[in-house]
Amino acid sequence: MDKLSDRPFHAFLSYSHKDRDIALNLHRWLTRDAGFHIWFDENHLEVGCPVAASIAGQMSACRTWIALASRNSVVSDWVKPECDEAVHCATKNPNFRLIILRIDDCEIWEGVSRFNWIEMPGGVLTPAIARDIIDRLDGRVWSGRQKGFRDIYVSRGWRLPDNSFADAVCEAFCDRRWRLRLIGDMPDHKDWDQSRIREILSSCSGHLVILPHRAPIEEEYRYILQEIALSTELGIPLLLLTETDTELLESLKKPVCRLVTGEDYHRSWLVKPPGWLEKFLEDLIEPPAPQHLFLAAEYKENMERVARLRDFIEAVTGIPCYIGRDFEGQALRDQIVSGLASASVVIANLVNFEETTSGAPDLNFNTCVEAGIALGASSAKHLAGKKQIPVLLTAQSLPGEKGRTARLPFMFRDSQITWYSNEAELLAHCHRLLQPYRRRIMNYEFLKSV
Repeated sequence: MDKLSDRPFHAFLSYSHKDRDIALNLHRWLTRDAGFHIWFDENHLEVGCPVAASIAGQMSACRTWIALASRNSVVSDWVKPECDEAVHCATKNPNFRLIILRIDDCEIWEGVSRFNWIEMPGGVLTPAIARDIIDRLDGRVWSGRQKGFRDIYVSRGWRLPDNSFADAVCEAFCDRRWRLRLIGDMPDHKDWDQSRIREILSSCSGHLVILPHRAPIEEEYRYILQEIALSTELGIPLLLLTETDTELLESLKKPVCRLVTGEDYHRSWLVKPPGWLEKFLEDLIEPPAPQHLFLAAEYKENMERVARLRDFIEAVTGIPCYIGRDFEGQALRDQIVSGLASASVVIANLVNFEETTSGAPDLNFNTCVEAGIALGASSAKHLAGKKQIPVLLTAQSLPGEKGRTARLPFMFRDSQITWYSNEAELLAHCHRLLQPYRRRIMNYEFLKSV
């Protein structure tokens, strides 16, 4: 089974050409706005290529199948073979996902009718539908906010022979009794970046290392060894586990707990937690450098929208996101300034439209102040030789509006602004902008009800 994260396309888009306008709008939203790489026949099907013969090869380069289900597509001679191939891919690789968007009252194809589909009447992207599509493409089945959990960074092997042992251990550590959330680097970050790994490790309370069964040469363990060196330098408690017959590296001087291959850890540890597990839980520390994001947005009548956006940001990144209303008590302004200055990323929505008869743009004055504070803090860090704070600026505009920057405060007019016309676009833009800052939350991979 190949790794889906190595495939170049996030999804293969199937549709009837009678629904072309809806397909084009969806493709534009998925790619330009949300940042996904989508296989689309108009862009990727070579002229003269025999379509039916090439479907298998094309879909094998994709991680997901997205279909616009309509009265047109369910009778299409082109879409049906794509549907059959998608079912075949999902049978071969259970991680291959099927996302069916039902845009009218059609009967879903018999082969995929057992799968949950998304009702999308007329092809209109509401905020709820937009969030559902993005979550499914990301393979996410959990909410971003999990109070009371301690984050544990996991180093492990990801080759097929590594998975049986490593997955079993991770599942045991994900049991709610331990109140742990397993963290790692995102698999679609193609390079191992020490500064990025250091940031993630610094936000964790402990480091779990599951040593794979490989030849005892340093090249086979180079990334794991570098992560061990980082957590040791940061003073983060370390736990090394491996199977009984794994031959260890000469350079690995840390104590290692050996586990019996094939043991049902998930059940046996609940009956009697091993002493080394209890000690590891006791040794967990407050993270050396906890990470958080800051969402600067106007509330007024928009509290529900702000709450939805904050939840989405946390789910995409795996990092807690603060808003101004999280702070209370004395010295409120100082708390907000501190929250902005210590954030890993700041997202500021400078302009939005209230539901008024005039439809006039509403400049979010307090948000502009918070964005200015964040930009100032970022500049101060740069002058001090520290990493700057990415400040992502968004603003709502009317469709086709010209001269949008004229209503922004002078200090923002030359800034890089991401403009959106509705909430579905805002969610997509946030997804694209936040890609470099994500952490991998592993719990949902091994235990669905975290």
